[in-house]
Amino acid sequence: MKAALAIRTKGPIHIHIAEQPKEVEDISAWLGARPVEWLLDNVDVTSRWCLIHATHMTPDETVAMAKSGAVAGLCPVTEANLGDGPFNGPEYIAAAGAFGVGSDSNVLISLTEELRTLEYSQRLRDLARNVMVVGEGSVGEMLYGGAAKGGAQALARGAGEIAEGELADLVAINSNDPALCALRTDQLFDGLVFAAKDSVVTDVWSAGRHAVKQGRHIARDEIVAAYRIAIAGLVASI
Repeated sequence: MKAALAIRTKGPIHIHIAEQPKEVEDISAWLGARPVEWLLDNVDVTSRWCLIHATHMTPDETVAMAKSGAVAGLCPVTEANLGDGPFNGPEYIAAAGAFGVGSDSNVLISLTEELRTLEYSQRLRDLARNVMVVGEGSVGEMLYGGAAKGGAQALARGAGEIAEGELADLVAINSNDPALCALRTDQLFDGLVFAAKDSVVTDVWSAGRHAVKQGRHIARDEIVAAYRIAIAGLVASI
């Protein structure tokens, strides 16, 4: 790790950590400390860092990680699929922790599924509702906005919000879709996260480049064709 950090003096640093209980047990036996505990005690963890998963943390580790400024790189669909367990959401959010979401296993690529699985995993564990928000407010907006900002931080990308000087990373949704058409504007984030499918996304701009038009990526056909060729090659080599 020291050698890797020595050649990576700038830019983001990602590390997979504390995903499963057996991993925590093995690391504790090897290093004499839990993974997140050891990392925070022995490495200068700052806002450059993104700790992928960080699922199994004590309350003290959860607060300490949040205060370090690092981003929790959460993979809720993957973690549910693999039976890893839920993240310590309420404690982390209460300590103003930053988070982003993404896929680790690629079993399903869906932003809305990642966000709703994150919230629902907290509800199932705590027997509570509206968990991933501090005080009053829209859970959907908090999840979407938090993931956008945290994801941008984890990538060292000047984005994550619509603001002057930030990259124009924009998403357009169809508010007339049956899942959303009855909602007020201030309810759309909740509808998107908890009720809608990804099909409600009509357009996407990445740094101002129009990458998705009318629900289709501009290079969809080429990407799918290349993917099928790659998969066929992988299957044939097994």
